[in-house]
Amino acid sequence: MKRLNLLEKYLKDNNHQSIDEKLEKFELYFDALTQWNEKFNLTTITDINEAQIKHFIDSLLGNEYINDCDYICDIGCGAGFPSIPLAIVNPDKNFTLVDSVNKKITFINHIKELLCLDNITAIHSRAEDFAKQNFEKFDCCIARALAQMPTLAEYALPLIKPQGKFVAYKGINYKEELENSKKILTLLNSQIYSVSELNLTKDEKRYLIIVKKLRNCSKKYPRNANKPRTQPIIG
Repeated sequence: MKRLNLLEKYLKDNNHQSIDEKLEKFELYFDALTQWNEKFNLTTITDINEAQIKHFIDSLLGNEYINDCDYICDIGCGAGFPSIPLAIVNPDKNFTLVDSVNKKITFINHIKELLCLDNITAIHSRAEDFAKQNFEKFDCCIARALAQMPTLAEYALPLIKPQGKFVAYKGINYKEELENSKKILTLLNSQIYSVSELNLTKDEKRYLIIVKKLRNCSKKYPRNANKPRTQPIIG
């Protein structure tokens, strides 16, 4: 039995191609993550079965929602979730990973070289600074376990082209976050397009919030000086 048997089954069940090649990359990724984690505290999840479910498979749940996107930005990428698993299975798409913690970007660049992932670029930057410099550049933004929806929306939506989308990975309390996001979504000329409830395990669900950007938004967003996080626009 292969070490990543749970991931192998998921890839087969979802009709992925070149599965052995992809599994080899995921194996290298997991080994590097656990080795680097001993020094840099990149994740609290190091058990191989738990990592397959809560890192790899969870990340891949968003795959179908980026099918029509070529240029994708992952804000607050951390140790590379969800973007590196998505980049492994989508070699034809371009992923830009942004994080304000330099050690995480150093790790991402190591993984890029180790896995020969020519379709990823890692950027050390605060999300609001990166958004100012890359206004409406991307087809899609993705984010997982970074912040509450009002903050996420202000970070992500200025990066997205009109008619582009934002995919937010959320847990069971997503409804309150959506209620609090109405004002910022209106200010950024965007709206909730769909909410998908997906089974991560028998007992755990993942909710993917899809936000559609309808028109250009003002360049005054995101606000400077960490205001999206410390003074979120709620209502």
